[in-house]
Amino acid sequence: MKYFISAGEHSGDLHAAALIRELKKQDPEARVWGMGGPLMAAAGAEILFDPTAESTIGFWEAAKKVWVFKRRLAEFTRFLQENRPDVVVWVDFGGFNRLLAEQAAALSIPVVCLFPPSAWAYGKKRADRLARCVKHVASVLPFEADFYRRYQNLKVTYVGHPLVDRVRPQLAPADWRRRHNLAPAEKVILLMPGSRKQEVQTLLPVMLAAAAELAAEWKDLRFFLPVAPTIDQRLIKNFLEQYPSLAVETTTSAETYNLMAAADFGILASGTATLEAALLGLPMIVIYRVSNVSALLFRVLRNKENNQPLMVALPNLIKGQKIVPELVQDGLTVNDLVLQARLFLEIPERAAQVRKELLGIGEILGPPGVMERVATIVRGEAVQRTE
Repeated sequence: MKYFISAGEHSGDLHAAALIRELKKQDPEARVWGMGGPLMAAAGAEILFDPTAESTIGFWEAAKKVWVFKRRLAEFTRFLQENRPDVVVWVDFGGFNRLLAEQAAALSIPVVCLFPPSAWAYGKKRADRLARCVKHVASVLPFEADFYRRYQNLKVTYVGHPLVDRVRPQLAPADWRRRHNLAPAEKVILLMPGSRKQEVQTLLPVMLAAAAELAAEWKDLRFFLPVAPTIDQRLIKNFLEQYPSLAVETTTSAETYNLMAAADFGILASGTATLEAALLGLPMIVIYRVSNVSALLFRVLRNKENNQPLMVALPNLIKGQKIVPELVQDGLTVNDLVLQARLFLEIPERAAQVRKELLGIGEILGPPGVMERVATIVRGEAVQRTE
């Protein structure tokens, strides 16, 4: 079978790579092309364009690159016409992938969508357009599946979230602390400014300024910063050099789950990392900032029918309540970030309560074997087309 898989950022690249590996188990003769990054390439896909290192967050920020993706859309449409894959798989990155799905549907190529747009948060217009061009939604959240099942012509299968298969620390917290020569009284604070250059440039300066204030007050703090593979180490180094008296230990992303399991709390950019941290019970402060234009559009477009307060952190959205603090837009200041961190440091019961409230998220996200189930759906749609 022939597969075209489209992912636009690091997390999508990671999930798509896992899917490709499962597809090749079920279909050893599988040929895979697509848009994605180095992880998809390592899994065996022929990458036609890699946008992962320059991915953005926010409506306005993405709009600035519209001409780049318009050109890629035309190229991919020609590719679909000439090569006729048996199925197209849309992995997140909804703004572009919806347009690609419409082109595939016009060519009678079935489309499977993994990580569909959060129409349950933004309203039904996005879902309406998706339902016209997607054949099967592989839903990662139960309430997301319920939302998309409103469309009778759309097949929807709740598969669970791929993170439940992947989030596993390699070391027990005590072993990790010994390896890093941490004294019993020392507290570990995890800093994760995101996997996009734009996020690092916006969020890391605030993180480091807050960390410097905290380090001046508490002498038993250790700061760790795992660097995403999409981020140039020199960018991180340039920011760290602005705080010569602040000790921040950088690590590779391979250490992330060990850190999440062992840390006392974290300061994390809103995104997939917050859900990974939640699965490991890490108390966290979630921060988020985009342009004022994007923030305004988010407030206008979000679905007010769900009667939830405005939230951006995935653990909060999944639980339906604000269980971890969020500092967003103008609310993200050094002073406010220091205040929230102090609450974790000064009131141990606060961290314990957050850990308790994060329990159960794994159960909501479904049983293991997620990508095997997604691959079965994708291959099934491809086989059905060829029959």
